[in-house]
Amino acid sequence: MKLRRIISGCLTIIFLMAVILALLIVVINIFFDKNNTGKDYREAYLEETVPLAQKTAKKYGLFPSVMIAQSILESNWGRSELSREYNNYFGVKEVSKKGRVTFETEEYVDGESGRYLENFKKYSSKKESFVHYAKLLSEAKRYEKVKTARDFREAARYINEAGYATDPNYADKIISIVEKYNLGQYD
Repeated sequence: MKLRRIISGCLTIIFLMAVILALLIVVINIFFDKNNTGKDYREAYLEETVPLAQKTAKKYGLFPSVMIAQSILESNWGRSELSREYNNYFGVKEVSKKGRVTFETEEYVDGESGRYLENFKKYSSKKESFVHYAKLLSEAKRYEKVKTARDFREAARYINEAGYATDPNYADKIISIVEKYNLGQYD
């Protein structure tokens, strides 16, 4: 009789522990997948971003793969505060006092990396950010070589040469993202 109660108690404890473990797994899954879609944040970002990038790039004569890769690099897959709160997916700076927000960012000055406060443009939507970026690259004189690029690698190098970013390895980072995630398929 005593042994039966001990075994029953142990089984009850094991059952309760299994229920608690199952609940923990559910909570962890919900926490790490806020949309509960079963997709990781990269897949979700690409699913949402590829059609916008393709449509915008086609209109302005740019490479969608480079546009997507830059937005990934500059916004950390749409997870940066600048992209989430202010729809700035390309790290576009703002000089006027209107429509800007200040963030600390990494910049290279005289080849040395440092942290600086910079003013960034605020957008009303992700689409507005993509269109402004495309207009900048297709209309600003300093980026005119970008439209002559024969492939995404050349486009990334021209963007870097024109001074889009201060990081001397910027083009290599864009190219690496395009290659790693097979973004060239969207060109």
